[in-house]
Amino acid sequence: MSQPQFPSTPDLSRQSAVNQLISSIASEELALSHVMNTEGEKLQYAIGSLPGLVGGAAIGDVLEVNDSTGNLLGTVLENQIVLTGKLSEALRAPVFLGATGPTGPDLGPAGPTGPAGPAGPIGPQGLPGPVGAMGAAGPDGPAGPAGEAGITGPAGAAAPTPPPSATAGFAANTAGSLITVLVAGTNLSFPSTQLLSPDITLTGGNTLFTINTTGLYRISYHINTTAAVALGTRLVINGGNVAQSTIPPALALSQFYNEIEVSLTSGATVQLQMYAPLLVGAATLLSGSIGASMMIIRLG
Repeated sequence: MSQPQFPSTPDLSRQSAVNQLISSIASEELALSHVMNTEGEKLQYAIGSLPGLVGGAAIGDVLEVNDSTGNLLGTVLENQIVLTGKLSEALRAPVFLGATGPTGPDLGPAGPTGPAGPAGPIGPQGLPGPVGAMGAAGPDGPAGPAGEAGITGPAGAAAPTPPPSATAGFAANTAGSLITVLVAGTNLSFPSTQLLSPDITLTGGNTLFTINTTGLYRISYHINTTAAVALGTRLVINGGNVAQSTIPPALALSQFYNEIEVSLTSGATVQLQMYAPLLVGAATLLSGSIGASMMIIRLG
């Protein structure tokens, strides 16, 4: 079977590409709504409440249908998280690029050279000291006997080199909780799930990740709240806020997602915060699903 042929320069503008990406997300959302409607009708048929059809099943069959529907809705929720992240990136993409600004001026003219200071007086040259007499060379000492060479031991096996991704960690909060969010920031905890390699630890009430291997890392996070809140999120590395990880509180959101790549040295610390723009805020994390999660992977 021949490979498909694509034009080297697609006939798409930047605006058309963004529009088509948003349209594809809307199509996926429509498809998911049909899937969820089908699951609802399946449950109605199982319990005998679907208008126009005679249904009903044994309690065991109803429970199996209920478990099947619950698993599918969990998959739909995960797909919603992916679609939300894709839609956020599409909406933030600039549609039109501005014209290149004018070239700035060159460096200004050099300032005037300051006056040279007066030269100090030259001191008198001292007299050369006398050359001392060369001492007599001492006799060479006798050479000691050479020791016997020891037996060479067998060479050990080369130590294995673990792949970079062997340093990785994932932690999540699925319990759901009400969080008081301060202006200075409130650290989120991850008590529910902790899958960490030996060189990543989680302490400080399950809020402080410590990375003990130097390298380039990819760090991503998700936060899902029960209602839209006008709060911000950010990563704090070694006690400092990371600007490229920040989602500012410009709009009221119920889902927050971001990821960065950053170089870390051994002993570096990472925390995930929510912060309020003014005074104090509050947010409730989802329970029974991903309320908050953090993933750390070493790339090299």
